[in-house]
Amino acid sequence: MVLTVRTALTAAGLTILVCLAAISVIGAPPEAAPTQQLGLASGLDKMLERNNCSTTGFGPEVIPSKAIVTSPGGVTQLVSFDYGWKVFEGRKPGELVAVCLGRKPVAAG
Repeated sequence: MVLTVRTALTAAGLTILVCLAAISVIGAPPEAAPTQQLGLASGLDKMLERNNCSTTGFGPEVIPSKAIVTSPGGVTQLVSFDYGWKVFEGRKPGELVAVCLGRKPVAAG
């Protein structure tokens, strides 16, 4: 029962997050020059890939273990999913960027 409720809340929260992101993109000011964004984008992309993250969420049967948040000061970091959820709910400062399944296993070889 608890797992079902948590999964439903996760799915609903991520749906809301995607909608809010779409609204913010529509009303966003023009982007800064690409040279100013290249370092952040490439670092964030690596963090997303390394930790098996999604900015749109996973299916309702999947429960993330980590989250990526950005602090009000602009620091992006990997945190527990519970902390990321508190950020999403507004109980902690910052912005939820993505939810993650954790590091991908290293292939033996």
